[in-house]
Amino acid sequence: MSKPGPRENLEEFLIQDILDSIPIGVMILDSEGRIVRMSARQEQISQVKKEDVTGKLFHEAFPKTLEQGVSRPYWRLLKQRKPFDVTIDRYIPQYYDRLMTYRARGAYLKRTNSFILLHDLEEELYHVKRMIERRTKELDSSKTFLESLINSSPNIVISTDLKNRIMIFNDTAERAFGYKKSDVMRRSIANLFPRSSTRVDLKYFLGRKLEVNCLRVDGSTFPASLTASYIVDSSGRRIGCLYILADLTEKKEMEERLSISEKLAVYSELMGGIAHQINNPMIGVVNLSEMLLGQFDDGDHRADIAQSIYRAGKECLQILNSVLGCLKDPRLTFVNLSVNDLLVSVLEYLRDEEPSGFTSLEISLDLAKDLPEVLGDPLQLKQCFLNIVRNAVEVMTTGRRLLGLSTCHQKVENTVEILISDTGPGIPKENLERIFLPFYSSPRRPGHHGLGLSFAYQIIRNHGGSIEVRSQPGEGTSFTVRLPTGVS
Repeated sequence: MSKPGPRENLEEFLIQDILDSIPIGVMILDSEGRIVRMSARQEQISQVKKEDVTGKLFHEAFPKTLEQGVSRPYWRLLKQRKPFDVTIDRYIPQYYDRLMTYRARGAYLKRTNSFILLHDLEEELYHVKRMIERRTKELDSSKTFLESLINSSPNIVISTDLKNRIMIFNDTAERAFGYKKSDVMRRSIANLFPRSSTRVDLKYFLGRKLEVNCLRVDGSTFPASLTASYIVDSSGRRIGCLYILADLTEKKEMEERLSISEKLAVYSELMGGIAHQINNPMIGVVNLSEMLLGQFDDGDHRADIAQSIYRAGKECLQILNSVLGCLKDPRLTFVNLSVNDLLVSVLEYLRDEEPSGFTSLEISLDLAKDLPEVLGDPLQLKQCFLNIVRNAVEVMTTGRRLLGLSTCHQKVENTVEILISDTGPGIPKENLERIFLPFYSSPRRPGHHGLGLSFAYQIIRNHGGSIEVRSQPGEGTSFTVRLPTGVS
């Protein structure tokens, strides 16, 4: 083989000089992957002389490089001529021990059927920057997960700094209080409680489990259980406060309904015993007073006394019969019936029997078509609706007298819902919980025995339904009755 001439030597020096002037590491491999050239910068990066690796296969000279993430792209380059560009954050070089960020690129040189590998070490500062970016992403991911966890909580979760300024206000808190997060952030948590509560230092809440009243954006309040504690950092230093609240509205309503049911059960047992004991003697009083009426002449003052006894006795018997009728088990007479027909018959009965109450009375009827039938005792349910409607008509003594009756089918609960409303004076909040108790009667309705609504409540309960009342003084009252649909 002839020695290379001056021209070839010049080209060799020129190529090597060009490679050495490039500020990144460069290797040239032949078609089999043997190292044929290496730049001066590559020697610095690898800390190995080119003479020691020239002629060797790249994967034999630098196995640690391949092991740390370059293996797959390198072999794809060699076999499939596919270029690559990879960055390894925690790279340890082949010929010395130092952690760094390493970038490797490779491409196929078609004209010479060879390969070029470019290697570069990023500055340590860039390595730190990439690590910070990665940690930041991890923190953002953790923050997103934590926010999702807090917002998914069924409880109200609020956190504040040490100056009581709100820093976290979860979705449940938004729904419960009616505020948007933006409306309360960095504002005092004291705004979420009535003034009477916040007169006590908020620190009193910490470390305790209490029942408190909370203040909604519209000025209304709701009961809640409150657990509060300090938030501390890794060194144990206090950095804020955490408040976890649970809305007790439904629980209180259930307790109230249970209390009414328990009281009614006691009253029912007591009234049943009394009614049975009094019923027979009262029948005797009525019969004897009726006999006495036949013994006296017209104009005899004793006839007036007997008449008074007779009327009072009949009224007592009517009440006793109502009590006994309400207390009997209605399941013995269950049939499929139309609630719409019952309500219409109640209106017709009252219009015929008590026409004075219908003077200047407006009636709004909105009865749903194709309403499912309910299973129940028609006499008892008619008496129930009669009591509620009569009560509504009688309380409307002034102003516009509007009686509303509507029905609908609640498909989700599979119940028939009946709404009976009036434009009467309304019921004060403190009296609402007593309205279904026996013998409770409004001061506006003197002379009433106070059993009508109690009987209505008991009848609906006996039918597996529910009855609720909503009222505001001066805004009227509405009764909502729900009865399960069914077939006999």
